Amino acid sequence: MRQETPTLYTDRGQPARKCRRPSNCTASPISISSSAPTDFFSISDDDQSDSEYTRPKKRTRRVSPESVTSIASDTSSTPSHTSAPSTITICGVDLRSSVAFDTFWRFAAERKAIDDRRRAGESGPWTKDPILQRYFFCNTYRILDKVTQYLVANVIEKGPKSIKEVVFRVILFNLFTKIETWELLERELGPLTWASYNRENYERVLTAAFDDGMKLYTGAFIKPAPHFHYKQNYMNHLCLMEVLMENDFPSRLSKAAYAADVFEYLVSFPSMGDFSAYQLMLGLSYTDLWIWHPNDFVVSGPGSISGLNKIFGADRMNLGRRTVDDFDAEVMRYMANTQAEHFQRLKLDFSGLGPKRLPMDLSDIEHTLCEVDKYCRVAHPRLKGKRTNISRNFRPHNPKAQEPIVLPKAWNKLKRKTPRIRPERKLTVEKRYMIDFIAAHEDRPEDGRVYFVHWVGYPPSDATWEFEESLLQDAPQSVKEYLKSLKSQ
Repeated sequence: MRQETPTLYTDRGQPARKCRRPSNCTASPISISSSAPTDFFSISDDDQSDSEYTRPKKRTRRVSPESVTSIASDTSSTPSHTSAPSTITICGVDLRSSVAFDTFWRFAAERKAIDDRRRAGESGPWTKDPILQRYFFCNTYRILDKVTQYLVANVIEKGPKSIKEVVFRVILFNLFTKIETWELLERELGPLTWASYNRENYERVLTAAFDDGMKLYTGAFIKPAPHFHYKQNYMNHLCLMEVLMENDFPSRLSKAAYAADVFEYLVSFPSMGDFSAYQLMLGLSYTDLWIWHPNDFVVSGPGSISGLNKIFGADRMNLGRRTVDDFDAEVMRYMANTQAEHFQRLKLDFSGLGPKRLPMDLSDIEHTLCEVDKYCRVAHPRLKGKRTNISRNFRPHNPKAQEPIVLPKAWNKLKRKTPRIRPERKLTVEKRYMIDFIAAHEDRPEDGRVYFVHWVGYPPSDATWEFEESLLQDAPQSVKEYLKSLKSQ
């Protein structure tokens, strides 16, 4: 049954998610030289406006690992470098690096170099690496992806600058993560603001587009939808956005002390899993509405988990996950903090981001781990994972004239220069119920006013009496609508 302290959403019978992690844990690497072999790798473009991507046929010839190794073993073109550290100690756990460790840094440098060459107007293929020539890989920096660039330049920087309106636009864009859907809504409805938001108008536009066969959502990943009585996912997503806005999420965000607090709040809502919550947080991090240091917080997805397993070994990584809270984040933080050392060790000229040559932050490390996991399926097939092939091919086109890189203005804020990692590392999350309607109320001498609440997705027999004080804190709109209905009777 429902927990004693009611919230707008909470999954019945689901305990709070517990993450073990010693609060005094800091990554302290110990490097021991080894003779582990190294490989080169490949890179590809993610700008779909300039390139075409197709799924390889089942019998398509694959690039062999030997062809990749032969590139790496060409000592005439590959400068000598120091071997990768054989052991890295993080939070008391000894990790042993595989050949994929150096591949990570080589991939990051070459993928960024590909983007630099394209933006400079050079003709393809922009790399000699056969894997990167053939398959689709995202940018090293998340901010350079086409959709993220659009989010910063056309969603965050344009429109009213109030906290509520900026948060509304970011959430709305994040629901679909597709430029064409955003532009459709703007074209049909005019400036997209929370002040003028009307669900019926959005439903009309989205339904017409959906009926015409338009794909409303990104194809890059799945967008799970909550259940708000609608058959269409896009309507349920709009309802979720309304719930976040009506529960004053913009104000909560601006007052949040730590990124972990924001994550715990977001992930408690229906359909907001770890990945969905983190992706929304990253979008909001490009605004100046809250203080976010680039290395404050990270959530590891399936791809980055698999990438870490290939780099350091699944057995040792799983040992760390069992004994250290949020161990993956500590490993990624180590990689972010020591990246200059490894680029220098491998004699790699990593151009960094923008005029200041900014290093990769935690989100970029996590992002690139996913791409390196894919790369290793071809370059290092002996490093096993759940998937063994790369499903998207890259067909290069000569680049069109590209807009200058747009970096968030919020990154210039001085307050963002200091890390703000929450001392309490353990994440505690209570999934939330969704109120269907309030059926009745009673005024009790001992408890005060209580309301009889029905919950979405549960039978009437599971309706519960809830204290007014809690409902006014977590679901004031439901109480307001109920009291309004009494006056109209």
